[in-house]
Amino acid sequence: MIKRILALLLLPAFSIANDVSDLEEIVVIGSTEDVSSVPGSGLALNIEQLERYDHIDLHQIMAVVPGVYTREEDGFGLRPNIGIRGAAAERSQKITIMEDGVLITPAPYSAPAAYYVPNVSRMNSIEVLKGPSAIRQGPQTVAGAINFVTRPVPDDRVAVVDVSAGTDNFYKAQASYGDRIGETGFIVDIAQLGSDGFKDLDTGGDTGFVRSEVNLKIQQNFDTRRKQQLILKLGWADEDADETYLGLSDEDFKADSDRRYAASQLARFQSDHLTVHVNHGIQWSENLKINTKAYWHEFNRAWNKLDGFIDGPSLKTVLASPNLFQGQYLLLTGDRNSELIDSDILDVTNNDRSYNSMGLQVNISYAFDTGSLIHDLDAGIRYHYDEVDRNHRLRGYFMNDRLMVSDGVQRGSKVLNHQETDAFSFYIADVITYRDLEITVGARYEDIEGERLDKLTGIKRDSDQDNTSFGIGALWHFNDNVSLLAGVYEGFSPASPGSLSVEPEETVNYEYGARYEGPLGRFELIGFFSDYDNLIGRCRVSDADCNPGDEFNGGSIEIAGAEFSGAKAFTLKDGLDLELSFNYTYTESAFQESFLSGFSQWGLVNRGDELPYLPEHMGRVQLGLIAAEWQIYASVRSQSEMREEPGRGDIDSGLHAEDYSVVDISATVQVNENWEVQMLLQNALDEEAIVSHRPFGARPNKPFTAIGRVKYSF
Repeated sequence: MIKRILALLLLPAFSIANDVSDLEEIVVIGSTEDVSSVPGSGLALNIEQLERYDHIDLHQIMAVVPGVYTREEDGFGLRPNIGIRGAAAERSQKITIMEDGVLITPAPYSAPAAYYVPNVSRMNSIEVLKGPSAIRQGPQTVAGAINFVTRPVPDDRVAVVDVSAGTDNFYKAQASYGDRIGETGFIVDIAQLGSDGFKDLDTGGDTGFVRSEVNLKIQQNFDTRRKQQLILKLGWADEDADETYLGLSDEDFKADSDRRYAASQLARFQSDHLTVHVNHGIQWSENLKINTKAYWHEFNRAWNKLDGFIDGPSLKTVLASPNLFQGQYLLLTGDRNSELIDSDILDVTNNDRSYNSMGLQVNISYAFDTGSLIHDLDAGIRYHYDEVDRNHRLRGYFMNDRLMVSDGVQRGSKVLNHQETDAFSFYIADVITYRDLEITVGARYEDIEGERLDKLTGIKRDSDQDNTSFGIGALWHFNDNVSLLAGVYEGFSPASPGSLSVEPEETVNYEYGARYEGPLGRFELIGFFSDYDNLIGRCRVSDADCNPGDEFNGGSIEIAGAEFSGAKAFTLKDGLDLELSFNYTYTESAFQESFLSGFSQWGLVNRGDELPYLPEHMGRVQLGLIAAEWQIYASVRSQSEMREEPGRGDIDSGLHAEDYSVVDISATVQVNENWEVQMLLQNALDEEAIVSHRPFGARPNKPFTAIGRVKYSF
């Protein structure tokens, strides 16, 4: 590892990088206005859009983006489940998640489940990229990428205090201050947010969370012949949440969707996250920009939660058929005391994990002409190392008068392992412009060396993976208003370190469509098709009969769909405008092989079965009324029912999540140049639905929430 880092440090100054609009940060798209010129589909959400409803839940924010699927879990989006164009949403592990162009999840190669994502409240924009342009971002390229762009260092003094309070004792307190002294500037952001939770624990107590964080960005400009910037970014965050994997039976959900059983009383998630980013940008010449980033992250988490019984049926089985497993069901509700037998002892496991990741990446953009062709050459090289240590410690508890009492037996660890990855990647892309035609050609190479050590058995396994993938996209400006686009690229998702019997996930992805921007508004219609050569299923602690981190082959899959979005503004009278926007996504999928899998999310699969957790229909409509000093927005987002196990035909005949529609309302008043007041109604009609039966049992969406917000800037 040391030799590779030293080799990268000695790279010549003209080594290769990503297109940047300025020297400060690497971004995927750049701005909302730049979306129309991207030779693939994507969306950039600016700070005004992010603050419109002031969501802290990334699931709700992603509802604006067609082709992005979410599966809610805790109601607050503490650990998002997000997928793009059919890629599994399970803990967002099949998409590349970045902060300012740097991989930000705890261990993107060794353990890609996104147990940490940045706080959306401190972002300046969020970019989502799909299609051929996604080949630049890896290692997950089967679907797309999300890039969180932090607030830039200001040119002048800026101070903001932002305070919210709402239902279930929700609160958010955030303050930021930035200034510039000569060639040195900085911005510091401090935030804490939390809630008592909307669920009611049978034994009483909080079911909410508290998140805190401090972030500092320092920027130094250099008065040299070539424009240069050096940015140091430091961040600390922690979380303390009374969150559980345990849901409800369907009958109990109908009676009280916000109930939590007594057996979840010991649930607690604790984590801390440290970030160090160093970014150097230089304008080497008029046409050449070079950006170098070094980064280091540390993430520690301990999740103490009910995992089942010491010797008995799985929680999923009990909650699916509580009448057949009445003894275990009554233990979960606390309506029966445990007897001195293993099937009556509750398994509470502390899933303790420590992650580290670090890397160095060098990126370049170089613009040049060859005759009548204009080239924007883009390339990057990265060395990345990450690791995860798992220690899942089992303890047994008796249920006694609705209180859980330790049985005092030392049982050791269920999982005790170490995984690490050394990864070297390189990409190159060229956007070639000829008159009204833009063609993007690109390639990405990944060389991945992994290691897994099972400390319980002493078995150590090494693995090597390498992949070269190609992509091409075209954007034709048919006239001043209409553009046509098409593209094809190869996607790749690596297997975990030490996987010997599982092939990497590989796809060939196609997209094609049209954009319109003119007097009628902005509209986009995109079709997509993904042909998976092999789908990977990855075991989590909520999956029965497998060890966390184990992987399974799912064979070939086909996923197809269409995305339609648009926006139009109308002037009602002087100083009063009406805005309309919408998006809609249709998706269909099919396994191309029949097989029996040990992965509990699949089980018996017949050729032609649809994938779980892919709604056929989803969409969102928003209306806004905007005046000079106030604005009111209302949105309705809907999602059709979706399977939670492979199948075909009537979805209601199998395990499924329900269809639902949620209305959000936002009213904002600009009192004066300093004060802003906002009222938010989230899920204003109090829609109630089973959004998932995973991890264990039926889980609700967040109920009606009212929030008042005051923002003071000076």
